[in-house]
Amino acid sequence: MVHRWVRIAVVVVALAALGFTGNQIRLSERALDDERSIQRVFTDLSWTLSLTLADLGAAQQAYVAAGQDRLYWTAKVNSHLDTVRGSLDNLRRLAISSTSIEALDAADGALADLERMDRRAQEHLDAEQSLLASDLVFTDGLELVARAATHVEFARATEHTVRNETIRTARSSQGTMVVAAAGVSMLALLLLVPMRRSEDEDQDGSDSADADGSIQTGTAKLSPEDRLMLDNLDLATSPAAETSRDANTASEATPAGPTPDLRVAADLCTDLCRLSDTSELPAILARAAALMNANGLIVWVRDSTGQGLRPAIGHGYPPGTLARLGSIAEDSNNATAAAYRTARMQVVRREDDGASGALAAPLMAADSCVGVLSAELRDGWESSDAVQATAAIMTAQLATLLSPDPPAEKVSAQATR
Repeated sequence: MVHRWVRIAVVVVALAALGFTGNQIRLSERALDDERSIQRVFTDLSWTLSLTLADLGAAQQAYVAAGQDRLYWTAKVNSHLDTVRGSLDNLRRLAISSTSIEALDAADGALADLERMDRRAQEHLDAEQSLLASDLVFTDGLELVARAATHVEFARATEHTVRNETIRTARSSQGTMVVAAAGVSMLALLLLVPMRRSEDEDQDGSDSADADGSIQTGTAKLSPEDRLMLDNLDLATSPAAETSRDANTASEATPAGPTPDLRVAADLCTDLCRLSDTSELPAILARAAALMNANGLIVWVRDSTGQGLRPAIGHGYPPGTLARLGSIAEDSNNATAAAYRTARMQVVRREDDGASGALAAPLMAADSCVGVLSAELRDGWESSDAVQATAAIMTAQLATLLSPDPPAEKVSAQATR
C-alpha cells in the first residue's frame, strides 16, 4: 500500500469498528440493567402475591369461625381478592415467557373459582348454614388458594430461568463483538506495518537501480537474492488473531446448561397439589426423578427423637435401602443435615465425569424446616439453575403434604396424660 488515502481508510475503518463495538456494548449493558431490574420487580411482586394469597385463605377461614366479626373478615377477603387480581395483571405485563403467562392465566382461573366459592360460602352463612360454609372454605378454598400459589411460584421460577438465559446470551454476544473488534484492530496493524516502512523509505530517498541489478534505497541496497527471499516469506497468522479465533470457537462450543421440561414440571406440581393419598407419592417421585435426571430421590422427615432425620419415602434405590440407612443426626457432616440446619439448598458438585452430583433441598413449613428432599443427579445437572428452581418448587409442594413426627418431649407428655 503506497497511497496515503488507503492508509487513512484502513485507520478510519478500524476506528469505526472499535466505536461501533463500544456503542453496542454500552447499549447492551443498558438493556441488561433493565432486564435485571424487571427480574427483581417480578420476583418481589410474585413473593408478595404468594403472601397475599396466604392471607386471603386465612381471612376466609376467619369469617366462618365462631366468635369472629364476619363483616370485618369479609371486607378483608374482598380487599385481598382485589390485590391479588391487580398483582396478577402486573405480573402478566412484566412476563416475557409464554409459559409464565400461561401459569399466571391458570392462577387467574383458580382465583375466579375461589371468588365463586366465596360467594357460595357467604350465601350459606346468610342462610345460617355455617357447616356448609365451613366445608367449602376448608376444602375447596384451601385447594384453590394452594393451586393459585403454585402457579404463581412456577411463573416466578420460569421467568428467572428465561431471563438468566437472556442475560447469558447477551454476554456471549458481547464477547463475540469484542473478539471481532480485536481482530479488525490487529488486521489494521498488520496492514499498516509495511506502509510505515515504505513511508520511511520515501523520506530517505528515491529508489534507483544500480548497474549490477541491485536496488538503491537511501544508503542501503537490496540484491536480487534478497528480493526473492522477501517474496517467498510466509506471513503466518499472528498469535493474537489465533487467540481471538480460539476464544470465539470456545465460546460458541460452550453448551447451554440443562433445563427440565417446564410443562412436565407444571403438570407434576398440579398433581402434587391434587394429591389426596400418600400411596400416590412413589409414582410422583418417579416422575420427578425423570424430570431432574436423578438416579434416586429420598424424602427425609424429623424422627421421633426430634434430634435427627429419618428416610420417609424414596425412589430409585433397591428394596430395604431406606431401612438400612436409618436416621441421621441433625448435626451430621453431610448435605442433607446441612440443608435441614440452615434451611438452605445444598449443592454437591460431581468430582469427575463418571461421578454423580447431589442436591439437598429443605422442606419449609410456615415457621420451620420439616424435612429435606435429597436427589442424586447425573451429568452435572445439580449445577443448573433451572434444576435447582424445579427442586425448590417441588419441596414447596411436598412441605404442604408431609408433616414431621412430634418431638420426643411431646410424645412423652402425651403418654403421661
